[in-house]
Amino acid sequence: MGNKEQIVEEEIVLKIYMHCEGCVSKVINCLTGFEGIEEVKADMKSNRVVVKGQKADPLKVLERVKKKYSTNVELISPKPKIVPNDHKVQELPKKQE
Repeated sequence: MGNKEQIVEEEIVLKIYMHCEGCVSKVINCLTGFEGIEEVKADMKSNRVVVKGQKADPLKVLERVKKKYSTNVELISPKPKIVPNDHKVQELPKKQE
């Protein structure tokens, strides 16, 4: 098996409502050529779009589809990482009587 590096393409799965072939082509056209995306597969019956790319950012792909096609888009996988909010809650000073 040698020193070959195994390249794993990351899959991004989106749920997008598409009711016709025109919708499918719009989604594919808005994602084709976007940075990091190598392959786009859309399934109208299951309302799913699978995007493959080694350097594709799921949140950027989601924003691109929301901007170019529809705001009713849901990211199914991979789940976005939640960044904890490090802002401390400032307590109000107590009134002195």
